[in-house]
Formats: sequence, C-alpha cells, structure tokens
Amino acid sequence: MQEVFDLLERFGAYHLATVDSEGKPHVRPFGSKMILDGRFYISCSLPKNVYDQLSANSAVEISACGEGMEWLRINAKALEVSDPVEKRRVYSNSFYAAPDSRMKREIGEVAFFELTDVTATLNGKEQKVFTW
Repeated sequence: MQEVFDLLERFGAYHLATVDSEGKPHVRPFGSKMILDGRFYISCSLPKNVYDQLSANSAVEISACGEGMEWLRINAKALEVSDPVEKRRVYSNSFYAAPDSRMKREIGEVAFFELTDVTATLNGKEQKVFTW
C-alpha cells in the first residue's frame, strides 16, 4: 500500500474514473490521497458529481503516469466513510482540516472514501502487482 501511495506522490496528479447512473464513464484529474492506520483514502469536496457517482457505484479505476513510460493502474472499490466518529478521525488527519490549507473545508463539506479490494499494477520496464 505504501509503495503505491509513494508512486502516486511521485507521479503527481492521477486520473480517477467513475461511471454515472446511465453507465457513462467519467474521468477527471484527482490529487487527494491519504494512508491512515493501514487504510488508503481518497476524498472530494461537496457537492460534486464524483461524489454522486461514487455513492451510486463504488467501482473505480485510477491511472497515473510517471517518467519513461512508467504507469500505474489501480482497480478498487471506494467505500464512503459514513461513521461519524471515523469520518472525524479521517478528516482531522486530512489537508482539509489544516488551518493554513488552501483546500480548507469544514467536515460537512467533504466526503472520504476508503479504497478496498485493491489491485494496483505498475507497468514499465517490469510489471509489479500490489493487492490489499
């Protein structure tokens, strides 16, 4: 998990793919990611179409490219953190809660999703697969 996180950090922005209620794909650049207590999270501010799409269908794919034709693809389920105590804990450790963050938001203005059933594949000079 940490190696995948580090790759995403090194690659910069990644692209998150979801589907809407009609089954149409939607891909957008994304940047939020966090590991907390052995769990991998992404997040979005509210209201957003991506929130509606993730809430309706938890299947996601993430793609990111590095230098030299190195790329990462992550297939996962994105499960919303709905328990208020857990959401507060995740929020408190996020960049949204930092007083000096340009992305500062109140807890009710953000949603957090834990990535589960993850298969991440790094392609390049060699292939490497990560699961959790």
